[in-house]
Amino acid sequence: MTIEELRDRLDTEGIVPIPVAVWSDLAFEFEEVERHPTFVAGELLIVRGGARLAAVEAPSSGERVIRRLADAEEVRRFVKQRLDQYERMWDGCGCRVDYYS
Repeated sequence: MTIEELRDRLDTEGIVPIPVAVWSDLAFEFEEVERHPTFVAGELLIVRGGARLAAVEAPSSGERVIRRLADAEEVRRFVKQRLDQYERMWDGCGCRVDYYS
């Protein structure tokens, strides 16, 4: 996958799961804006590629899920929601994170 293909898929699909090796090849195309340890599923990254903001999540050791985010306010809401979900998981809620919707 090329950076152009990833950007096109983010524009049309909004959420793009990719193998970790593909992310490793493309990560240099993005500027890291924020990094949040989840203590459950790696780190939640917020990145900027050109004018685009995105979240990068690690649902498994071999996959990354890239999620398009519209603006800084959506980033703030998304990070809070995710970190709250992970906090509840630590408390034993039995809940799971849906990375694909």
